[in-house]
Amino acid sequence: MNAPSSTLSLGYTPEPGKRCVYDVPLALDANLSHTAGLDPRHAHARNEDHVYDMLRCIVGPMPFDQFMDQAMSKPHSRSSKSAVLSARNAFRSVPPAAREPEQIYQPLLDALNKRTRYKSRCPGMYFEDTARRSTHPRYPGFAKPHICCFTERNREAVQQLGRHSRSELGYAELIIQVTADPSRDPFVDPPADFTAEQRASFDFYSRRTDRTERKAIEEALGMHMGFVAEAFARQHRHAFYSIYLAGSRARLYRWDRAGCIVTEAFDIRENPERLCDFLWRFASTSDQARGHDTTVTNASPEQEIQFRDAIREHIRLQLGVEGEELEKALTQHYAPGRVAIMDVYAHRQPIVATGDVYRFLISRPVVSPVKLVGRCTWGYWAVGLVAPHIFFVKDTWRFKSDKGMEGDLLWYLNNREVRNVPVFAVHGDVPICVPRDESEAPLWQESVTAQWKRQPWVCRIARKTVSLHDQQRYRLVSDTVGYGLSTLQGTEELLHTTFDVFIAMRYALAKASLIHRDISVGNIILVRVPGERVRRGYLIDWEVSTKVNESGEAIHVGRTGTWLFTSWRILQKAESEIKHTFLDDVESLVHVVMYCALRYLPHGLDHNELLNVIASYFEEKIRVGDGPARGGETKLTNAFTLYIIRNVNFDSAPLEEWLGSMWRLQNPPRRIEGGAEYGPQWTGDHIEAFWSEFLKTYELERDNRVVNDITRPEREDYSNLSATQPTFPPRLGKRPAGASRSEDTAAPDTKRRRSMRLQGLAAAPALTTVATPTLDVGPRRSERLKAIQGHTQSGIGARIAPARKISRPCMS
Repeated sequence: MNAPSSTLSLGYTPEPGKRCVYDVPLALDANLSHTAGLDPRHAHARNEDHVYDMLRCIVGPMPFDQFMDQAMSKPHSRSSKSAVLSARNAFRSVPPAAREPEQIYQPLLDALNKRTRYKSRCPGMYFEDTARRSTHPRYPGFAKPHICCFTERNREAVQQLGRHSRSELGYAELIIQVTADPSRDPFVDPPADFTAEQRASFDFYSRRTDRTERKAIEEALGMHMGFVAEAFARQHRHAFYSIYLAGSRARLYRWDRAGCIVTEAFDIRENPERLCDFLWRFASTSDQARGHDTTVTNASPEQEIQFRDAIREHIRLQLGVEGEELEKALTQHYAPGRVAIMDVYAHRQPIVATGDVYRFLISRPVVSPVKLVGRCTWGYWAVGLVAPHIFFVKDTWRFKSDKGMEGDLLWYLNNREVRNVPVFAVHGDVPICVPRDESEAPLWQESVTAQWKRQPWVCRIARKTVSLHDQQRYRLVSDTVGYGLSTLQGTEELLHTTFDVFIAMRYALAKASLIHRDISVGNIILVRVPGERVRRGYLIDWEVSTKVNESGEAIHVGRTGTWLFTSWRILQKAESEIKHTFLDDVESLVHVVMYCALRYLPHGLDHNELLNVIASYFEEKIRVGDGPARGGETKLTNAFTLYIIRNVNFDSAPLEEWLGSMWRLQNPPRRIEGGAEYGPQWTGDHIEAFWSEFLKTYELERDNRVVNDITRPEREDYSNLSATQPTFPPRLGKRPAGASRSEDTAAPDTKRRRSMRLQGLAAAPALTTVATPTLDVGPRRSERLKAIQGHTQSGIGARIAPARKISRPCMS
């Protein structure tokens, strides 16, 4: 694969007919009533997280001239400054300091929008005071940027937005944020005569001793970062630009998924030509150079109908719902008027304008990122552009340090006949633009911030050396499409689908020597397979999986995964000592069952008690100084005593017995230096034998779903700011007429039903032969545990279907 350019100094050639997709829909919450991840009640916490995450990823202060030469694309050769107003005294009306931000950004706005008949400050763009468009401009989560820059062609769409809308960030090309006090710049430049060695020890981040001042600076920076994160979420982008003014002193910011480049400060009153030159360059370059992803384009009305009808039919199959429930479920994947075409270029195939491209119709994602840095994954139910087949498209930012691509790994798992993992279709990295022929090397969508981290002008940030990773945009398409664990309908489905996941984990270990390392609620999907009454569980997102050595330990050291579900053994170890094992993943799966049971099954905890359990059991985190966080003490204590399980009082007696039995299997015999170790019967063989026998022995509740609220009281009173009432996700309905009795979904009742999932199904050979563990797991336990019975996953691994060719690229 060709290496990308080391800088952005190369110009991007715009592709004729390619127009950006603006104002993309965001994922909805579990109730399908609000945007997921952007609840204004949590805005303070989100902004604090942005600051904490980003401070290790900021490179600066970059010299202005170098920023213009290397972090900005060259303007089109046909661009001329003849259409640009003179920079002389352009921003003289902006005061050097003020009491309120409005006193800075209002005269700035007037200067930016100044134009004559033939000239303007930023040709083809206009600037608007978006702060005034907010219903509550001083509340984080409701506030909008002080100034947004839009293209003239989007003017009408933006002006039609209501005050309650946040779609301004779905159209913004650039944002400008202001603090009135010049001393509240979050960054401080080193003296101009500092050497590279002195800069390396100079802290670029402004650390105030006054707590009130420090808090104000961090809150303003967090809000700025929050706006950028939301702009990334509401547009298809690989980069974004912003400007921050402290009084009349400005800094330019370039953001990507690895971090942010910040320039040295300059005074727009004294050096107006700097800001004017940036704006001219910004307006004169291509959409791709401004950070847009033009491999996503708008669909036609006919293609939108094709998408809607195919998605509706798949929902009908998966949920068995009709009428209003079906239309409600459709909103999770389809936003009317906002259907797009996403291109996927196959890995190891030439990327040229005349070559093949796989094209998929997408609309509302089921997951959209709200963070600024990291993998920042989108997930879509997608429809093939030609054939109305349903796919799942994962659009993410992989780390170049990853050992291989997730698609290659998924293909390998399929080829090794590992059960209950998604079926691979196609994958590949994403280009910025497509070369005309094979003589031109493609320019990839990749992060570039890390390329400057060793420059002589780089300073320390928040007392630490800058830590960055190279990342590349990547798309993976699979042939397995279902719903998350948040849609589970009862105890039976919870324990059966997670057992499916356990089998996927066992097969991956036995046949591919792989462990997943991120077993979590978000990495399990439920898929209805024709002929089966209970949905099947699939383990997805294998991007952080790794091989294990002969001792069963991960060959890569370090903590990965989702904190809430990480094992106590991993949480209690130092980062440099951590090596995941298969048994850590199994413990994580038990935590997933526990979490889902607390969220979606009936029990005896009231609201506050539930919040306390979730905070202490799942979220416990202790940080000493600047060292890595540790936790897991409550999880370990529960493994010794089972005190949480006893106090929760689940309505389902079989569920409570299953949880207790699993922890007794784990049963740490004693604490040792540095924590504890698992008991001798916490093995894959014993767990598989117990779990499979349990499912055949016990009657499990089929339809005892409830939704237990875990909303926490917030630091601000938002009770009068929103009157939107919550709704509930669609219930699984009856199967379509003509379905066999074994496929029927039971009507809701309060009686326990015997689990029939494994009865009448062909037995699959167990991976190993095991002895019966000598544990008291209840009076109904059989004397000798039987080998696993399960269904044969038809066709998986036996053959890998070739990726469907959707159509040829549309480049005109």
